[in-house]
Amino acid sequence: MENRIIIAAQGLFLRYGIRSVTMEDIAKELGISKKTIYQHFSDKDNLVSRVTDYMLSMEQTKIEVIQKEAKNPIEEQVFNSTMMREMLENINPVLFFDIKKYHPKSWSKYLVFKKVILETVKRNLIKGIEQNLYRKEINVEVLSKLRVETVDLVFNEEYFPGKFYKILEVQLESLDHFMRGILTPAGLEQYEKTRIAN
Repeated sequence: MENRIIIAAQGLFLRYGIRSVTMEDIAKELGISKKTIYQHFSDKDNLVSRVTDYMLSMEQTKIEVIQKEAKNPIEEQVFNSTMMREMLENINPVLFFDIKKYHPKSWSKYLVFKKVILETVKRNLIKGIEQNLYRKEINVEVLSKLRVETVDLVFNEEYFPGKFYKILEVQLESLDHFMRGILTPAGLEQYEKTRIAN
């Protein structure tokens, strides 16, 4: 039951954000009483925290699978963009605002996860340089931080309001711009082939 509640809450939070979803909404979604939810979760903040754990764990697993399956750093980046595409097609940008403003414990977990992502991007850049796919003169420290922070920036309603921009399109445009800035000629050729194949 606990897992069912977490998965149902996740679906609603992704669609509508957190603040606008009540415990009553989650109970209705599952066809159970609110009392049943409170038997497993002390309050909404506790539920949000557990949903955050679940989502970040799922993302971490996907990243690990991609790292194992990708034949080279470029393929890893393209696979990551495919994963991002799947996630962003079903997410309301207000979710990030709600977590940051109303659920600081969950936001702290997200910030820890961002450090994991940062290290993943750094490793990718170093590997790409070693394989002559990325330019050797790039600054790995600077570019890895820029890449991670750009992903967050796209969710900022102030810069990319949902009524004018589709998050997915902005994220994909941002990744394409990033990749073209770091690729060697051999890397660019590989990137174009990988993009077409995926």
